[in-house]
Amino acid sequence: MNIARIGLIGISGFGSIHLRSINFLEGKKVNLKAITEVNYEKNKDIINKLSLNGVKYFKDYRQMLNDMKNLDFVVISTPIHFHAQMAIDAIKEGFNVLLEKPPAVTIQDINAIIEAKRNYNKICAVDFQNTSGTAFRKLIEYIKSGKLGKIKTIIGVGCWKRDDSYYQRNNWAGKLVINNNYVLDGSINNPLAHLLNNELIIAESSEKGGGEPKEVISELYHGHKIEGEDTACVKIVTTKGIEVYYYSTLCNKREELPYIIVEAEKANVYWNYDNKFRIKYFDGNEEVYDGGKEDLFVKIYENMIEHLFKGKELYCPVEITRNFVLASNGAFESSKEIFDIPDEFIEVNIEDGKKFTYIKNIREIIEYASENKKLFSEMNVNWGRKTEKVNMKNYEKFDLFKK
Repeated sequence: MNIARIGLIGISGFGSIHLRSINFLEGKKVNLKAITEVNYEKNKDIINKLSLNGVKYFKDYRQMLNDMKNLDFVVISTPIHFHAQMAIDAIKEGFNVLLEKPPAVTIQDINAIIEAKRNYNKICAVDFQNTSGTAFRKLIEYIKSGKLGKIKTIIGVGCWKRDDSYYQRNNWAGKLVINNNYVLDGSINNPLAHLLNNELIIAESSEKGGGEPKEVISELYHGHKIEGEDTACVKIVTTKGIEVYYYSTLCNKREELPYIIVEAEKANVYWNYDNKFRIKYFDGNEEVYDGGKEDLFVKIYENMIEHLFKGKELYCPVEITRNFVLASNGAFESSKEIFDIPDEFIEVNIEDGKKFTYIKNIREIIEYASENKKLFSEMNVNWGRKTEKVNMKNYEKFDLFKK
């Protein structure tokens, strides 16, 4: 039995989710050998507990990379703006990497990771866990086999809610830039990043270049009093002519299940975060698939391990996420700024002691926009702001927002 020796960089915040997955697999498929955490006092209980079990603790990740050369891979679960440099450092030190999403904030950083991976012949997978569900994997198989025919349009919709404390949990939440480092935190690059990434993987799986953005037009807004966006509409045309639409908000009155609709030559597909899909073929047949309840985080680890030891195809290699980073950069380039939603269209509620900010009628607005493939400014939305389309061909550097 192959057991992967791993090191985890970052155990607080989202790192705790990684620790949960590692604990589940410990002794069966993984062996946690080392952890890195800069804030010892805040995490001393879990650090001391792991140390008693033989896990080595490092405050500086570079020291771990120097001292623990026998690891099969390292996991990076740190603030967004540290992802790229830490991944490159680990690869150059000879390690395979499982990198938390988003893999990078800018196109220049994702290009640098991919270049390092190729130069040092290492593996780099990205923890976009929604790529690991059985229903999504089956859908990708169908698309690759041509069962659905040519993909024409892909529409993704995500309507969630976040209270004010979400943006107070650390010093980078809701920020565009921190300490001169890009974060671009918001619905696109953080909670609903999986939605856009899965859309582009669907497009790329249909044909090479199918998910690569050629043109992007977007409108980015915020209802919360933050720098970044919490509400977006994006239209992407890929190099193969596939139209990809992305609609998101963190200002909805309730948490709703994100979903993707695929309009293809032979069928229409509905897939959602519940690990299910429904296909309506134009010949009158219908297929429903339920992948059941799965731990998608654990499945990403299992996939990484099976790739390492058995050569199984990675669900989310870093190369395929370049389309996501390019689309994200294009969205910010097109919008150029984050537009305020005027106070008259905002509703603030206190629920169970938490302060929530809602955009009035945002669910109905997104529903109409997605059904009609429109941007908000193309509808009768008072706060909609027109933007310009950007050409992403030969796009090599993101440099907005920094003074």
